[in-house]
Amino acid sequence: MLIAEGGLARALKPVMIVSKVELAWGFSVRYAGLSAAQPSLPLPPPTTVIGFYAEPLARLLGLPEYGLAKHCSPAGLLAKYTLGAAAGLDPESPVAISAHSDVTRVLSLPYQRKRRDWEPYAWSVQALGAAYGPGARLYLGIVVDAEGLARETGVDAEELAEPIAWAGWRLGSKEGLVSVLESFVGEPETLEKEFPSILYQEGDVATPLTMGSVKTITMWRPELGVFCGEVTQPTYEEYFVPTSPYSTQVLLLPPSKPVVFKPRDSVAYCLDTDRGLCIAAKGV
Repeated sequence: MLIAEGGLARALKPVMIVSKVELAWGFSVRYAGLSAAQPSLPLPPPTTVIGFYAEPLARLLGLPEYGLAKHCSPAGLLAKYTLGAAAGLDPESPVAISAHSDVTRVLSLPYQRKRRDWEPYAWSVQALGAAYGPGARLYLGIVVDAEGLARETGVDAEELAEPIAWAGWRLGSKEGLVSVLESFVGEPETLEKEFPSILYQEGDVATPLTMGSVKTITMWRPELGVFCGEVTQPTYEEYFVPTSPYSTQVLLLPPSKPVVFKPRDSVAYCLDTDRGLCIAAKGV
């Protein structure tokens, strides 16, 4: 059920889930649509955050990894009822995150046409990216339309929220192991005014009031077609990432405190303003 308030339509009872996680070594989430060069994002994009929570949701509900009747995957199911998803570095993280590409030799002979002198072409060089930060701590957050998800699954989404917040174990590829250190679950406060956040915000949804404390990173929006393979070239947008002023595009240092953002025709869902656990999203 949706209600209108202040010109914005909102889910009647949104639920916000935030997990504080520690990386084992890092993770690898590469830009979609690339083949030869595969650089990695320095933070998990919204689609990866949704996938982080979709995997334990599938285990709790006994859903298959792919091939759902109405949705291609549990991530597609959760994305349908996701109002907003974001990630950010913990200001108290002892470790920064560095994005780096390793040069790898790839056997390319099986994919080439017949050649008389094939030996020089048997191997090619490929740059494979990953984000490194052993022991780095992140906050992952998602806002879910609890009523819509409950109608779809027949299970109370609020009852699932707490175990889902603790049960995630990887980011991106299966090697991107994480440990959940702390979780926060509840009905968020909705704000249409300035709000603090340590989580990145989509550029056309919120604007930072202090530009020196953010980095701009291009990531893709969590469109439903991305989860089902229907979109080969996703919609890329700029995201504002709270960081230290000494950060670069490939080295993200933790912010000293939350950054204040101003919504742009959107609403901010805040679970804890003191910690900066806020995610802005367009009216649904």
